Amino acid sequence: MFVHSVTLSTPVNRKSLILLARLISSTVVSVVKNRSNSLTENSIVKFQRLRKALILSAFFIACYSAQPANTQPLSSVSDACPEFIRHEKAIITYIHDGDTVHLSDKRKVRLIGIDTPELARKVRNRLQPEQAFAKEARDYARALIKQLGSEVTLMAGSEATDKYGRHLFHIQLSDGSLLQTRLLDAGFAIAFTTPPNQHFSQCYLQQEKLSKNQHKKIWSHQKYKPIQVSQLTNKISGFHIIKGVVRQIGESKKAFWINLKGNFSARIKKSDMKYFSKPLQTLVGQTIAIKGWVRRYKDKYQISLRHPSAIEQL
Repeated sequence: MFVHSVTLSTPVNRKSLILLARLISSTVVSVVKNRSNSLTENSIVKFQRLRKALILSAFFIACYSAQPANTQPLSSVSDACPEFIRHEKAIITYIHDGDTVHLSDKRKVRLIGIDTPELARKVRNRLQPEQAFAKEARDYARALIKQLGSEVTLMAGSEATDKYGRHLFHIQLSDGSLLQTRLLDAGFAIAFTTPPNQHFSQCYLQQEKLSKNQHKKIWSHQKYKPIQVSQLTNKISGFHIIKGVVRQIGESKKAFWINLKGNFSARIKKSDMKYFSKPLQTLVGQTIAIKGWVRRYKDKYQISLRHPSAIEQL
């Protein structure tokens, strides 16, 4: 089992460490000398063992204290994380935003399994404003690469490229952690599975839940709080989490529909139903939250749903 929650190997202030070790050593030695007449041989051995243990403890305390704040070990999600399968080494030369990087061989890479806030950009000749924490997510990723090195390991998805021609990879950093789990742990990303690339789906989802429970970064922002169906307005578009009670499961020629009470439904293509292990009918009457990109179609709000990890039963 590959473990993502590793401790970084960080340079330590050697002078401080040596002084601390010497202080511990001299203190214990002094105690032994001053009380040598009253100490048994067994007690002296115990003092010597204590001396070694304290020096070793000082080393680990110093190592932990020396770690930069933004590269602390991740919360443990190893139980849900499958093995990372190394495909190739690469060099990151530029980080465009939290989930998009450029490699030295000119490939543009989209990180599999997560989505980070968008920077300001033009969409159909209209300027889309910058989303909350977009720059912070980008800067966090840049800081990680600066600290841990630009050489990374890539693991390709079942689907190698997206519709924009970007290459799709899971990215492992030099310390063994994944760039995806780092961003999720820091609260700069959501877990979002796009089939067939679902290798780390549960791993990323568990890390998202940990960050959400601690209200980190984006999870403290209003945009990422669930919206009741009754609160939907014409101004709502883009990524949101919609909350409501499932009224019924509908079916059309090419899709199934999760219809919530009110003016909202989630559309699942029949070709994607192979990713859903539980019958949709079990959701009827349940309160759920669905995350995705909201659009308005024929006076109804919709989300296109492709993977069950986008549904949370409340």
